[in-house]
Amino acid sequence: MSTIALITDFGTTDGFVGAMKGVMLSIVPTANIIDISHECDPHNAYHAAFVLWSNYRYFPKDTIFVVVVDPGVGSERRIVLIESEDGRKILAPENGILSFILPEIKNPICYHINNPDYWLTPTSNTFHGRDIFAPIAAHIINGKPGEDLGVRVTVPIPASPFLDIDESTTELEGKILHSDRFGNLITNIRPKSNRIDAMQLFSLEIGGRTIGSIKKTYASGDYGELIAIIGSSGLIEVAVRNSSAHQMLGLRVGDPVLLRSNPA
Repeated sequence: MSTIALITDFGTTDGFVGAMKGVMLSIVPTANIIDISHECDPHNAYHAAFVLWSNYRYFPKDTIFVVVVDPGVGSERRIVLIESEDGRKILAPENGILSFILPEIKNPICYHINNPDYWLTPTSNTFHGRDIFAPIAAHIINGKPGEDLGVRVTVPIPASPFLDIDESTTELEGKILHSDRFGNLITNIRPKSNRIDAMQLFSLEIGGRTIGSIKKTYASGDYGELIAIIGSSGLIEVAVRNSSAHQMLGLRVGDPVLLRSNPA
């Protein structure tokens, strides 16, 4: 049985997630449904894009990721199904949610989901998560092919938001990609090697502060010290031991970060 993995901005107060699960289980009573997160920032497709990208690789290859952060619900934006060569699938609105993961999927097959025969009726203009995404996901794990659910389309592949560095890099201007619930500022700078000794060649400039080297763990810093580490997502992040870099620096997603090689 395939896994359905959910990412939304619905929270757990109003029952929206429960309604989606109810629809899916009504179609496939044995469905395996996993909650990745329902606490994406409301209406923030790029937060959902980061959550999808950072979790995608850890799920089984028959997983269907259903991502519903959809401020354009009911509008002309498309709902798309992305199928990868390894069997994973993503069902999401075409609103930026795919911008982090799509550049890393080889030869994706894409469908515009537009066949109402597989939607709930009547179909709400404001709750496509329940009335379109949920039944479509259930029909997919029931074996319905993309051709039955919509039409094959070409989806533009955006440039990767990640900047890869290696020992030959001398300077790189990146940005803050995400601020997590601990206040760690995750950048879009990605070392090709996770070797900490290699990363001692670099310093980081952020918010008018200079961090002299990349440390191994959060606990490598003193309490209250601003540090940089290679986080669990493989990206360089800025943190404060047992505190919040976001609060200390007052920075936001999109603010610049400069990586420089240290003098020999």
